[in-house]
Amino acid sequence: MPGPIETTSYQIRVDMPPEPVIDALVDFWPDRARIWRETSHPAVYRLHRLGETDADVTEGVPFSWSREHYDWSTPGVVMLTQLDSNVAQNGTIRYQIRPDGAGSLITCDRRREFFGRRGRVAGTFMVLLGRSVLIRQLRAGLERARP
Repeated sequence: MPGPIETTSYQIRVDMPPEPVIDALVDFWPDRARIWRETSHPAVYRLHRLGETDADVTEGVPFSWSREHYDWSTPGVVMLTQLDSNVAQNGTIRYQIRPDGAGSLITCDRRREFFGRRGRVAGTFMVLLGRSVLIRQLRAGLERARP
Protein backbone atom coordinates (compact mmCIF):
# COMPACT_ATOMS: atom_id res chain seq x y z
CA MET A 1 0.00 0.00 0.00
CA PRO A 2 1.50 3.37 -0.99
CA GLY A 3 2.38 5.78 1.76
CA PRO A 4 3.36 9.43 1.99
CA ILE A 5 5.74 11.08 -0.44
CA GLU A 6 8.34 13.27 1.21
CA THR A 7 9.74 16.21 -0.75
CA THR A 8 11.90 18.28 1.57
CA SER A 9 14.11 21.20 0.57
CA TYR A 10 16.13 23.48 2.79
CA GLN A 11 19.18 25.72 2.90
CA ILE A 12 21.53 26.31 5.78
CA ARG A 13 24.66 28.40 6.23
CA VAL A 14 27.54 26.97 8.22
CA ASP A 15 30.88 28.44 9.23
CA MET A 16 32.87 25.62 7.60
CA PRO A 17 34.30 25.92 4.08
CA PRO A 18 32.86 23.54 1.44
CA GLU A 19 35.71 20.99 1.46
CA PRO A 20 35.34 19.90 5.12
CA VAL A 21 31.54 19.82 4.70
CA ILE A 22 31.86 17.43 1.75
CA ASP A 23 34.55 15.44 3.57
CA ALA A 24 32.17 14.95 6.52
CA LEU A 25 29.29 13.87 4.25
CA VAL A 26 31.44 11.24 2.55
CA ASP A 27 33.48 10.01 5.54
CA PHE A 28 32.62 6.28 5.59
CA TRP A 29 35.33 5.18 8.00
CA PRO A 30 34.90 4.45 11.73
CA ASP A 31 34.39 8.14 12.52
CA ARG A 32 31.07 8.05 10.65
CA ALA A 33 29.27 6.50 13.63
CA ARG A 34 30.39 9.46 15.76
CA ILE A 35 29.70 12.17 13.17
CA TRP A 36 26.38 10.85 11.82
CA ARG A 37 25.19 8.88 14.84
CA GLU A 38 21.50 9.43 14.00
CA THR A 39 21.87 7.39 10.78
CA SER A 40 24.82 5.08 11.45
CA HIS A 41 23.36 2.59 13.91
CA PRO A 42 25.84 -0.31 14.31
CA ALA A 43 23.13 -2.93 13.65
CA VAL A 44 22.41 -1.33 10.27
CA TYR A 45 25.48 0.53 8.98
CA ARG A 46 27.44 -1.29 6.28
CA LEU A 47 29.96 0.05 3.79
CA HIS A 48 29.47 -2.20 0.76
CA ARG A 49 31.85 -0.48 -1.65
CA LEU A 50 34.01 2.64 -1.60
CA GLY A 51 35.42 4.19 -4.77
CA GLU A 52 37.32 7.40 -5.44
CA THR A 53 34.15 9.50 -5.85
CA ASP A 54 31.32 7.13 -4.96
CA ALA A 55 30.22 4.57 -2.38
CA ASP A 56 27.41 2.13 -1.65
CA VAL A 57 26.31 2.24 1.98
CA THR A 58 23.45 0.93 4.09
CA GLU A 59 22.50 3.45 6.77
CA GLY A 60 19.72 4.21 9.19
CA VAL A 61 18.32 2.63 12.32
CA PRO A 62 16.79 -0.83 12.77
CA PHE A 63 13.27 0.54 12.27
CA SER A 64 14.11 2.38 9.04
CA TRP A 65 17.15 1.71 6.85
CA SER A 66 18.19 2.53 3.32
CA ARG A 67 20.98 1.41 1.02
CA GLU A 68 22.30 4.45 -0.82
CA HIS A 69 24.67 5.06 -3.69
CA TYR A 70 26.70 8.18 -2.86
CA ASP A 71 28.26 10.13 -5.73
CA TRP A 72 30.49 13.17 -5.19
CA SER A 73 32.10 13.26 -8.65
CA THR A 74 30.52 16.65 -9.46
CA PRO A 75 32.38 19.43 -7.62
CA GLY A 76 30.28 20.88 -4.80
CA VAL A 77 27.59 18.19 -5.02
CA VAL A 78 26.95 15.03 -3.01
CA MET A 79 24.14 12.96 -4.55
CA LEU A 80 22.52 9.97 -2.85
CA THR A 81 20.38 7.58 -4.87
CA GLN A 82 18.42 4.97 -2.99
CA LEU A 83 19.17 1.37 -4.00
CA ASP A 84 17.02 -0.45 -1.42
CA SER A 85 15.08 0.26 1.77
CA ASN A 86 12.63 -1.34 4.15
CA VAL A 87 10.38 1.76 4.18
CA ALA A 88 10.82 3.82 0.99
CA GLN A 89 11.61 3.70 -2.71
CA ASN A 90 12.66 6.02 -5.53
CA GLY A 91 14.62 8.12 -3.09
CA THR A 92 17.17 10.80 -3.82
CA ILE A 93 19.02 13.28 -1.65
CA ARG A 94 21.09 16.02 -3.26
CA TYR A 95 23.41 18.28 -1.30
CA GLN A 96 24.88 21.28 -3.07
CA ILE A 97 27.66 22.94 -1.11
CA ARG A 98 28.80 26.41 -2.20
CA PRO A 99 31.25 28.89 -0.69
CA ASP A 100 29.54 31.59 1.37
CA GLY A 101 32.06 34.05 2.77
CA ALA A 102 34.32 32.07 5.10
CA GLY A 103 31.71 29.30 5.33
CA SER A 104 29.30 27.39 3.12
CA LEU A 105 25.73 27.52 1.91
CA ILE A 106 24.26 24.01 1.83
CA THR A 107 21.15 23.33 -0.22
CA CYS A 108 19.48 19.97 0.32
CA ASP A 109 16.70 18.51 -1.82
CA ARG A 110 15.18 15.16 -0.77
CA ARG A 111 12.50 12.91 -2.20
CA ARG A 112 11.23 9.59 -0.84
CA GLU A 113 8.14 7.50 -1.64
CA PHE A 114 7.25 5.55 1.50
CA PHE A 115 5.48 2.17 1.55
CA GLY A 116 4.23 -0.41 4.05
CA ARG A 117 3.31 0.02 7.71
CA ARG A 118 6.76 1.21 8.82
CA GLY A 119 6.98 3.45 5.77
CA ARG A 120 3.65 5.10 6.54
CA VAL A 121 4.90 5.87 10.07
CA ALA A 122 8.34 7.07 8.92
CA GLY A 123 6.90 8.96 5.95
CA THR A 124 4.26 10.74 8.00
CA PHE A 125 6.95 11.79 10.49
CA MET A 126 9.19 13.05 7.66
CA VAL A 127 6.39 14.97 5.95
CA LEU A 128 5.31 16.63 9.21
CA LEU A 129 8.60 17.15 11.06
CA GLY A 130 11.40 16.04 8.75
CA ARG A 131 12.68 19.42 7.65
CA SER A 132 13.45 20.68 11.16
CA VAL A 133 14.88 17.30 12.25
CA LEU A 134 17.10 17.05 9.15
CA ILE A 135 18.45 20.58 9.61
CA ARG A 136 19.22 19.87 13.27
CA GLN A 137 20.91 16.55 12.41
CA LEU A 138 23.02 18.10 9.63
CA ARG A 139 24.19 20.93 11.88
CA ALA A 140 24.96 18.51 14.73
CA GLY A 141 26.88 16.13 12.45
CA LEU A 142 28.96 18.94 11.00
CA GLU A 143 29.76 20.18 14.51
CA ARG A 144 30.90 16.68 15.48
CA ALA A 145 33.07 16.55 12.31
CA ARG A 146 35.17 19.51 13.44
CA PRO A 147 38.75 18.57 14.38
